[in-house]
Amino acid sequence: AKKVSRSVIIEKFVVGDDYRLLVINYKLVAASKRTPAHVVGDGKSTIQGLIDIVNQNPKRGYGHEKVLTMIEVNDLTQGILKEAGKTVDSILDKDEVLILKDTANLSTGGTAEDVTDIVHPYNIFMAERIAKIVDLDICGIDIMTTDMSQPLPDTGGAVIEVNAGPGFRMHLDPAEGLPRNVAGHVVDMLYPPG
Repeated sequence: AKKVSRSVIIEKFVVGDDYRLLVINYKLVAASKRTPAHVVGDGKSTIQGLIDIVNQNPKRGYGHEKVLTMIEVNDLTQGILKEAGKTVDSILDKDEVLILKDTANLSTGGTAEDVTDIVHPYNIFMAERIAKIVDLDICGIDIMTTDMSQPLPDTGGAVIEVNAGPGFRMHLDPAEGLPRNVAGHVVDMLYPPG
């Protein structure tokens, strides 16, 4: 690395699932487990055929027009397929899961499951403290951990990013779990009683 650059950053490799904690007015109001765009094999259909089936979901659209975004096969997807020794014409075994993107963003075809009710109190306190430290009254805190119902230090998880412009789609209409009226918290913050 020193041959390429004078400065080198070494980071811990963190494993687990991708979570987004939404903090509004310095209080945790919603949490989602985010899953990257993926397909599940049926033993008959090609990967492209499975993508086409997933994209038939009426909740999927282009950009941010709908709750979910269409899964597009781009260079990144092609690279992931190549690394797995597959092409869009490959057939997945029944129940075989194939991740198609390297991030769990809804904008790249990912899905979200509401997990607000299982977030450990330590993780709630941490998220609210982070919002205060960076002084963002609305922020999305991205966390990687194996279990959101356990304190982050106990799972070896980590905060990946603090997002100053978090999307609300995953909380308003999750693919699984309870919808959360997060926009209501914004209105309450902007227009407090009196």
